[in-house]
Amino acid sequence: MSDLQARVAPNNRLARRLAAAMGVSWFVGVAWTVLYYVDPTLPFLSDLGNWNLLVGFGLLMLGAAFALALLVTVIVRSGRRR
Repeated sequence: MSDLQARVAPNNRLARRLAAAMGVSWFVGVAWTVLYYVDPTLPFLSDLGNWNLLVGFGLLMLGAAFALALLVTVIVRSGRRR
């Protein structure tokens, strides 16, 4: 493994983890919101009431933050290759 590959390899792992966290956050956020609209009488969802929308959209925004972190990671990684 060359010196460049050794420096870039940790960033590849970080990018994969950020992408996975982004996808999971978006999926759970959409699933939470849809589940609340489909059946708001579920035990845990009924306790939160309309705060479920805040939870769902908060998870979507968390996914957007992961996407931004992923973008910064990719840009920084591409700058190191030069």
